[in-house]
Amino acid sequence: MTTREEAAEQLRVIRSMMERATVFRALSGETALVGGAAALGAAWVSENKTGWVWAGVWLAGLAAVLLFNVWQIFRVAAAKNGRMWTSGLKLAIRGALPSIMAGGFLGLLSVRGGFPAATSQAACFWILHYGIALLAIREFAPKSMVWLGWAFVIFGVFALAAMTGLLGTQVAPVMAYLKNGSRLMAIAFGGFHLVYGAAIVTTGRREEAAA
Repeated sequence: MTTREEAAEQLRVIRSMMERATVFRALSGETALVGGAAALGAAWVSENKTGWVWAGVWLAGLAAVLLFNVWQIFRVAAAKNGRMWTSGLKLAIRGALPSIMAGGFLGLLSVRGGFPAATSQAACFWILHYGIALLAIREFAPKSMVWLGWAFVIFGVFALAAMTGLLGTQVAPVMAYLKNGSRLMAIAFGGFHLVYGAAIVTTGRREEAAA
């Protein structure tokens, strides 16, 4: 390997490390806290709603969080005189988008009947696929985000199994709770994000190394 090739390889490694840090900052602790609070608010508003109305409440909350996240990315990029639309961010979106689209479609397909139980099924699809989306970008994310992804996947599988009766009567006391989509979403998108965001903001792990 020539000196020029070695320099190019070192530049590629440095750029890769910088892009990983950019991706982590794009999914900041502040965004997780806002997302968690928005999820709890959406759960309260949608508690007794079903069908498209229930889904509309959650999609409105999602839109608000996405707008905040875009503003957060723009603010951080402007403060560092950097680019907002980085190649690392593009890689993360490409990795997460298939699962997000599949889960979103399955959830909307579930709620179109308007039955109360359909909201629980939709919530399980959204929780499970969001967790898979986080794990899909694990190569660019810190360990804390990988743990968050696994928390969503495990909770989504457990809720789906309990809701469909696969766990038998052992979880009978929680069955009534799990048949409420708003409460499932509150636990996962509200609780998990608040814990994750608080851990990132209060422990100084914003610059945590990629996993």
